[in-house]
Parts: sequence; C-alpha cells; structure tokens
Amino acid sequence: MNIFNFGTITVRHFVIILVIVIDCIYSTSIPNKNDLFTINVTMKDYQTTQEDQYAYVQYKLPDEELTIVGYSPLTNMNSVHHMLTYACAKPGTNKQFWTAGATCDGEQMIIHGWARNAPALTLPEDVGFAVGRNTPYKYIVVNLHYLSILKNDNSGNQLIMSHTPRKYLAGVMLTGTSQIHLRPNTHTIRTPFSCQYDGPPISIFAARVHTHKWGRVNSLYRVRDGKISQIVKSDPQWPQSFYPITSAVEIKNGDYIVGQCVYDNNDNRVIEVGSTHNDEMCNIYVMYSYKPSRKSDDSSPSEMCWDNEFSQISSLIPPDSVVPPLKIADIGETNNGDGHHAHAEHAMNPLSGLDKEISNDDDQSYEDYIDEVENMRHRDKEPDNYDTKKILSHLGLPDYEYVDAHNYDYLLPSHLTYGKEQTVKLHNAKLMSSNLYTNTENWPDVKTLPVELGEIGGIALNNANNELIVFHRGSRKWEYKYFNEYRFRNEKYGPIEEDVLIHIDTRTGETKYRWGAKVFYMPHGLTIDHEGNFWVTDIAMHQVFMFKPNDLTHPALTVGEMFQSGSGPSQLCRPADVAVLKNGDFFIADGYCNSRIIKFNRKGEYIMEWGSEMTGQRDSDGYPLPNEWNIVHSIALNEDAQLLCGADRENFRIQCFNSNTGEFQRQIRIEKQDTIGAIYAIEFAPNTNGTILFAVTGGAQTLKKKVYMIDAQNGEVLTSFDSNPPLNAPHDITVSANAREIYVGELASIPANALHKFQISKLKDLPSQIYSRRNYLNDKNFRISLIIMAAFAFPVLIAIIVGCCIRIRNMRKLNHLNSYITDAKANRNDRSSVFGNWMNRRQGFERLEQFSDGENEPLDNNIDNDSSDETITIPSKQQGTVMNKTNNTNLFKINENL
Repeated sequence: MNIFNFGTITVRHFVIILVIVIDCIYSTSIPNKNDLFTINVTMKDYQTTQEDQYAYVQYKLPDEELTIVGYSPLTNMNSVHHMLTYACAKPGTNKQFWTAGATCDGEQMIIHGWARNAPALTLPEDVGFAVGRNTPYKYIVVNLHYLSILKNDNSGNQLIMSHTPRKYLAGVMLTGTSQIHLRPNTHTIRTPFSCQYDGPPISIFAARVHTHKWGRVNSLYRVRDGKISQIVKSDPQWPQSFYPITSAVEIKNGDYIVGQCVYDNNDNRVIEVGSTHNDEMCNIYVMYSYKPSRKSDDSSPSEMCWDNEFSQISSLIPPDSVVPPLKIADIGETNNGDGHHAHAEHAMNPLSGLDKEISNDDDQSYEDYIDEVENMRHRDKEPDNYDTKKILSHLGLPDYEYVDAHNYDYLLPSHLTYGKEQTVKLHNAKLMSSNLYTNTENWPDVKTLPVELGEIGGIALNNANNELIVFHRGSRKWEYKYFNEYRFRNEKYGPIEEDVLIHIDTRTGETKYRWGAKVFYMPHGLTIDHEGNFWVTDIAMHQVFMFKPNDLTHPALTVGEMFQSGSGPSQLCRPADVAVLKNGDFFIADGYCNSRIIKFNRKGEYIMEWGSEMTGQRDSDGYPLPNEWNIVHSIALNEDAQLLCGADRENFRIQCFNSNTGEFQRQIRIEKQDTIGAIYAIEFAPNTNGTILFAVTGGAQTLKKKVYMIDAQNGEVLTSFDSNPPLNAPHDITVSANAREIYVGELASIPANALHKFQISKLKDLPSQIYSRRNYLNDKNFRISLIIMAAFAFPVLIAIIVGCCIRIRNMRKLNHLNSYITDAKANRNDRSSVFGNWMNRRQGFERLEQFSDGENEPLDNNIDNDSSDETITIPSKQQGTVMNKTNNTNLFKINENL
C-alpha cells in the first residue's frame, strides 16, 4: 500500500512539474501583452535655426533584452516633414541633440519611418525589433526633418517596448535611387532602380513610400525566374506610414528587386534630388520578418537596394506602374501567389494591451487626420486656372449648383480608421480636388449591359437627355485582317451579328432597348438631330445612314456607296462623324482618307466641302497650316454662333470654321504639343450662354487622358479634368443640357470599362453646415432622420392629447363645483329661507374645503389684496378644523408675506 501511495504521489508530482514546465515554455513563447511599456525619444524645447533643418536626438537603452513592437509618433506635419528612427550601436556624436554629422557610429538599422501625419504602427504579434542586451543596438536615434523655424519644439517618437522576445525578427530595407532629374512642365517621369538580393529568406509584410510633392506613385517588384510580381505600389501623397501588404511576399537569395518612382513636374524649373522640400527623393522602405539563425556565420538580410544596377530588368516593369492605387488596400496586390513565405500570415494589428496613455488617442489621431486632408487640399502646386463663376455663367447655371471642389469636409470619416470606403474617399478627394465634375460610381448598370458590348464608336443623348444611345462594335475589333487597304473584306466577313445600338437610362444606367443587328460592319460615329433621327457612320461600308425613330430597320437616307471608297461628291472614305443643322442640312467628317468636311442638304445632295491633306509645311506656331488635316475624327456644330469645329486628331488641335461659308476662323491648342494626346472627340454643350465646347483626348501619346471645357469663340480653356479611375482609350464624348452631365465612351475590351458618366457637383452633395440648408427626400440620411424624428414626436403628441383630455375633464368638474358654490352662496344669502340662519353655521368649513381642491380655484372676494405680489396658496392638511371668515382672511394675508 505504501509503495502504491508513493507511486501515486510521484506520478502526481511529475504531472505537476510537467505542467509547470509547459506553462513556462508557453509563457516565454507567447508575447505577454501586460509587459508592454513605452520609451519617448523626443526633442526638448528645441529651436531650429533655419528652414529644412535636420536634427537628431539620442536615447540610451537600458541594459536589458528588449523588443520594439510598435511606434506612436509624437509630432505633426505642420512642424516636421518626415522622421526616421534608427537603432544604433553608438550615436553619431556624444551630444544629446545635434544637427550635423552622422546618425550612427557603427552598426545601424532603420526601424521606423513617418511623414504626413501617418498614424501609429503596431508590428505583427510574433515579430519585433530586438535591441538592447545581446544585440549590437544599444541606442535609439531619431532624425527629424524640420520644415520651418520653430521654438520650444518637443517632437519625437514613442516606442512601444516589450521584455518578451519574438519568434521572428523584423528589419527594414531601403530601396530607391538618387538619379532624379525632372524636366520642367513634364509628366510621367520615371526613375527606375534595381538590385539582386543577397541574404537569407525574408517575408515583406509592410511598406512605406516617400517622395516630395512631385511624386505620383512609387512601386516595387520582385523578379524570379523571369517573372515579375508586384510587392507594393503606393501613392506618396498619402499619409506616409508603413502600410500592410495584403499577402506577404517572400524574397530569396538570388531574386531581383526592381522598382521606380513616377513624377509630374508642373513647375518651370528642373527638379533635382535633394533633402529639402524644394528638391525630390525616391524611397521605398519595406519592412520584413525573418527567422533568426543560430549560426553566427550566417549572413543577415540586405539593408539596401539602391540605384539601377541591372537596368535591363527595369524593362519588365508593367505599364500600369504609372497609375496610383485607388485605396490603401490595393497597395500590395501581387501577380503571383506562389512566393509567400511560411510566416506570411503577418498582419498589422492595432495596439492592444496598453493603457490609455500609451495607446492611440483617437481624438488626437482624428485631428491629425483632418490636418492631413487639409494639407492635401492646399498642397503647394500650381493654382487652378479656371474661374468657377465664369464657367457657371457660360453654362447658364446658378452658383448654388456648384460645390467648391476644394472643400471636402464631407469626405472625412468619423473615426481614424483606414477602412475600404474611407480611404477611397480620401484618395478621390486628392485626385479630384481640381475637378468641376465628379465621376458617377456604379454607372452604368453593368449587369444589364449586353455581354457582347464591344469597342464604342459613338455615343449621343436623345433630346430629352434621359437616354444615352451607344453605337458599339460587338465582338468585332478594328484589325488589319478585316481590310485590304481601305476595302473591307466583305466576301470573308459578314455584318456584326449582335445589336450594336443600345439605349441606356441616364439616371439608372440600365439598358432599355437594343437594335441594329446584322446591319453594320464597323460602327464609328453617332449623332441625334433635333427631330430625334439617328445618324450613324460605318467606316467599313464607307457610308452614312439616317434612321427615323419610328423605323429602325430601314434607313431613311444613305450617303456613299457600299464598300466603295472614293473622294467624289457622292463617295466617302471611312466617314467618322456627322453634324446636322435644324433645317436638315448636314456635315460629314470624311476624315480618315479624304481629310475633308462635306456639306449636304437635307436630301443628301452635295453642297460644298473644305480641307486638304498634310503638305508638310508649318505655320509660325509650329503647327500645320490651317485647314490641313491629319484625320478629321469628330465634328461639332453650334448653329447659333455659325461655328463648325473639327477635331484634327493627330495634329493635336481643334479647327473651327464658319458653318455657312466654310471660312477658317481659328485653331485651338489646348495644351503644349509635347504634353497633350490626340484629340479624339468634341461636342458643343447645348442650352448654354456661350459657345462651350468639350473635348476628350486619347491615344498612346499621353498616359493621362483628360476632358477639356473650352470657349470656342476665343479658344480659352476654361477648365480640364481627368478621371478616377483613369480613362484608358476614350473615343467619343457627349454632353447634356447646360453640361450638367458628360458621358465618355471608350474602346474598351470589357463592358465595365466602356462608359463613364461625369456630373457637375450638386448642392445636395454638400454638408449642410457649409452651404444653405436644403434637404432632399431621396437622400437616405434625410429619410432616416425623418423616421427618428417621427418616432420621438409620436409619443410626445399622444401625451399632449391625453393631457388636453384630462385638462378638459377637470375644467368641467371645476365648473360644476363653482356652479354649486354659487348656488350655495345664493341660498345662504336668501333671507326668505324657512331655515333662517341655521344654514350658515358651517360657513368657514365650506370656505376651507373650497381651497383644498386645488390652486386653480378662485380666491374669496373678501381677501385683502393690498399686496401687488402674486398670491402663494398653501393648502391646509387639517381639513377637519373649522375656521370662521375672519381667520380665513388672516391665513391668506400670511401667505402673501411668505
């Protein structure tokens, strides 16, 4: 028995010891959130001596094994342009603060970067920077780039620390280049860089990009086995923090790293690399994790990838690298999912396990966020070159219909979170800050569009502006296989099988009607005249057709000979567009082959023409001579001004003529020749106070396609805007009455990218505290407010009604009581009563009963009213006491004196 008990006790003790050991191992392997503490590395009442000053502050770490797990910046962008934090073996000097010299002496590592009011940062739970004892890093140095002269500044960084080691070590690699030379007034300037990685495997889980105000987008890629995968692509004008990458990317020894920064320089000077805000930089910091090796001779991860060591690899950078992402969630989209590291589950989690004084202060973060948006609004850039009131006057619109495009308070989220919707709005605010028009999201309704919606040749609005008619090419594309020079191979290829004309509701974006199947071969231009007739051009058939709205199967008028190109009065060669007068006469842009504009009467009979091919001669402005064309791609008519304008597509200009005589009036050059793309389409805005012409650019000559608003009488560009998402291959444009809406059709390969609707900003989009308070019943928030108000008002109304009913009932009782008292008084004073004075014995008791019913009863007429103050009535609780009339009067005199 003793042996059994001894064995039992031994096993029990063994189990207890085993549990304790396991618990200790688990405790050391799992980070303890309760052991977090902070270290503030800040300046102390620092005073700068000049603008763009770099200052340093050092902090000596305690002799302990420490892990840095997060950062909370203690500054804002009004004081500091950017801030870098280093872990150092020794600081660059023995001074506490310094402004010149090295950052560190000996081994160093960048551990954090901040700019533009970026929020606090927490590393993944199992990742941290090891510093202090048993590491080379004994000091923390913070480097601050001050913008201006300041006094008593205490900027710096707060480090979130832990005594618990992490499973993976963190590191930061700096990539970029100093080869920066931005020519004046030049867009899409690329500065590539590349290197080959040499080190142990790392897993990149976050990235921060940095440029100054000219940067558009920074991107970084991995090249492995000849395949390129995106690591990060981000907008340097966002708050500059380390943002998480959706799927961590593995970098192995021998992989190539390639990237670039893209700039737009609108200044009239060259921008070079430099450290001040008047210069530029190109940096991408990637934060990675790796499993530390126990072997001392193993190499550590590379800390830098600088300049363009392997220039041939930069040719693999994809074309969309010049387009910034729409939202922060998109910065890490990768093309290849097979390179994720074993610990790629790392995510950037919010701070946890800290006291309130350690964690983010939501209110302060929100204020910083607002400051950031304000700085985005008022970035140091060229001011907008258009006069809002002037534009509205031209369009015939009242002032209240326009939202000041620089006021984006309504885009601010209610809390500092980088959720999907909020970042989209913030980014849109930046991109569209100079736009008079905004892109309509979720228009058209893609689900109702035909699946076979193809390249869009032309678009037009009906006269009621409630339908957009689209003339598209279905499954057919303009390819050389369909043509033998100008002749279409109709013996091999028949008409397009699909309906190529669709009617779309301009409000809902839903498709309402389709027609035009098995009629057309290569659709191009579309026009709707004042009578609602449809005019279309087919460049394969070399013909123009007019269809009445009551007969969409047989053309009412045809110009040109089917499949026969020519330059005579009755022949056309790839006609591009049509413009129609109110009397039925019309113009044809016979522009691909013949370089001319032809005028016909309403019966289709030739009247006149003008235009010629290029002669090679140049005018004094460097452009071809007037009335020479390099593809008349689009024409627009303003009959009241007797003005017909044509888009001289490949000459990057618009030429305008008298619509009656064909006499040249002027040419319009909307931008410098080296910064503009081909002008694909133009259209006059109807019902305006001026000759307002809209144009859209396209083609491969420029990456940024724009819409321009022009006063055609003098050629002045009133405003211009680009789109977000950007236009890729715009082909036609149409405008509603007063130019409230603009529609653009593209040569897109999928329906979702084919059509765009832009609307002039409306008053209902405004926050009510800034503009006149107008509420709209179709606004969701307003409807919700009404429901809430009704829910509160209904019980109040019921209570009022019930109270009124009770009040009426009491008044009726009171009236009955007063009537009874009056009758009693009359009986009391009636000397003919058979009872004599016997009825008056309890006269005092009756008076006391009268005032015990409530304060609303009338007072006795015999009360002394010498006092002018309001009488205060104190009802007696001793109703059984009998008082005579004199005592009753004295009672109310006492009440008046209370």
